[in-house]
Amino acid sequence: MSNIDPAFSLFSRVKVGPGRSAGYRMGNLKLLEELRASGAVVYENVRYDSVYVTDRPGLDEAFAHGVPVMHLGQVDGVRAVLDRYPAQWLTVLLWCPREITESRSTGRADADTPARLAAWDATRADLDANPDFSFDLTIRTDEVGHEAAAAQIRQALTAPRADGDLVLIDFDDTLVDRLAAVTTWVADYCSGHGLGPKAEQRMLEAMRIRADLDVIEGLCTELGLPESANELWSRYEPELASSVQPFPGVTDALTAVREAGHQVVVVTNGGARIQSAKLSASGITDVVDAACISGAIGVRKPELGIFEAAAASVGRHLGQGGWMIGDNADLDVVGGRNAGLRTIWISHGRKWPGPDGAKPDSIAQDAVEALAHIAGGAR
Repeated sequence: MSNIDPAFSLFSRVKVGPGRSAGYRMGNLKLLEELRASGAVVYENVRYDSVYVTDRPGLDEAFAHGVPVMHLGQVDGVRAVLDRYPAQWLTVLLWCPREITESRSTGRADADTPARLAAWDATRADLDANPDFSFDLTIRTDEVGHEAAAAQIRQALTAPRADGDLVLIDFDDTLVDRLAAVTTWVADYCSGHGLGPKAEQRMLEAMRIRADLDVIEGLCTELGLPESANELWSRYEPELASSVQPFPGVTDALTAVREAGHQVVVVTNGGARIQSAKLSASGITDVVDAACISGAIGVRKPELGIFEAAAASVGRHLGQGGWMIGDNADLDVVGGRNAGLRTIWISHGRKWPGPDGAKPDSIAQDAVEALAHIAGGAR
């Protein structure tokens, strides 16, 4: 591959154990335990009394310098990399019949021909044991030369994909800056009605995550607000909707994902009327394929039903896989994982708050970064 394009280079796994060191990043048991403890192991297997590790830091560095070419001899290893390290992976099966393998080995006078045939048998058994896994590209190495095979791989990797992913994405504080809009609205309301900083702080505290008529009624009673709950709510809905703005770059990022062939559905908790108004006023409605609002269907994140409804809204089903992007660890990441989706958590500079067992597949600073990850071919 590197002869065709120098951007391609063989990925060197971490090896812990005896034997050949060429082509590996040699490590020790201490390094292995550190990688395991930090969750940096993408895949590991044991062969010939050694442990071979595909690690996240190594892949990060490899992708930063070009296109890594990874050799994995087990379907489980391929699955692990696809599932645990989202990227524009292309899976390739290099194949030839057993008799060709034997002929090549004996023709070179290899001393380990029986071991090579045993490896062929083990690979055939592994493929037979995973009939549901299909490679993106299969190349018969007895029919296609090295250079032609490399050219086929490069062409397949760079060609646009015909079928895009389902991309589900949260709305409030993922695509639009709801918190900023609520903060401004509360400050303006308190200033206009002569309410002090304590009342402003209490209103913002109650409304920052979720605001509905019940929340407003509670605030009216607690703070003795000058309007009834119905009057205040009838003002709040349209005023907030008109002030909510997408985060910078979000509209273009959504457009780019759809142009890459993916289907995008907003999945949001909230009342049907106010969420619909915010989606429309912010312009998000115009750059996504559909929106699924909990208040409209009677199911909220993280329940499975809302993800099922979102997929169905564009003719998909969750069994086809896809992505869930959002800023809430429980609603978006845990909910998305339970729905069988790959997940990207929007950190906004925060540290991951959830348990390690529920970690997202990827963490992005904001929605623009997350969407660019998918538009760039992450799988």
